[in-house]
Amino acid sequence: MERREREDQSSVGARGQWASKTEYILVVAGNVVGLGNVWRFPYLCYRYGGGAFLIPYCLLAVVFGIPLFLLETSLGQFTQEGFVTCWRKVCPLAQGIGYAYLILKLYGFCYILVQVWALFYLVFSFKSQLPWANCNNGWNTGNCVGVHDVTNVTGNQTTMTNTTSADVEFWQ
Repeated sequence: MERREREDQSSVGARGQWASKTEYILVVAGNVVGLGNVWRFPYLCYRYGGGAFLIPYCLLAVVFGIPLFLLETSLGQFTQEGFVTCWRKVCPLAQGIGYAYLILKLYGFCYILVQVWALFYLVFSFKSQLPWANCNNGWNTGNCVGVHDVTNVTGNQTTMTNTTSADVEFWQ
């Protein structure tokens, strides 16, 4: 029994700790508040009735969201384990909850990629000449047709085969 306690203490000592409470709060806030809360939530409120949408949202946040958040953080703090293995310590039959949360985190990783695309678009949109408006870039192929070229082609009634637009080449 004493050997197991020493092993547990040595594994806890090797595990990283938060440098300060501020660092912990910032990490938790970053996990809870995503781009969807800032970007999509106001749009959905406007589209589906404004303030009427806030009532069930706040109700569900108070009844389900906050208690689950507190359960998750307190369970992780109590067991000193990650989200997959902490459930095994509490109840071995409930370890599937940790694996389900892992799948949700993998989905969140894909969502981060969508956020990066949005930021990538935002950064490039501040240039005076938009890179997806012409074919004078390093990534363009010989089959590239710029926005101005497309209008000239339709005016001349000629068809071009095997061409791609500059914006398609920018994103691919």
